[in-house]
Amino acid sequence: MDKDLVFKALADPTRRLMLDEFSECKEQTLYELTARLIMRHNVSISRQALAKHVDVLEKAGLISSEKRGKYRMLVFNNEPLRTVMDRWIK
Repeated sequence: MDKDLVFKALADPTRRLMLDEFSECKEQTLYELTARLIMRHNVSISRQALAKHVDVLEKAGLISSEKRGKYRMLVFNNEPLRTVMDRWIK
């Protein structure tokens, strides 16, 4: 795990909102995530922009994607956050 990638992922406010949504619902499709961001946070974002944010979160190891039938399911992984926090908090 590259800790710099985790901090880069956390640096963006939209990605932090995405992680807030994943902390409540660990598995979501891209459509579900988009709907939650629009309805709960009034975030206006295109699917292409959201896909770029997903890519950054995947590279940081904070989410993974799994193909389930015709859907791509995004799955939250909080382990990189725990690893980064353990650096200072024990």
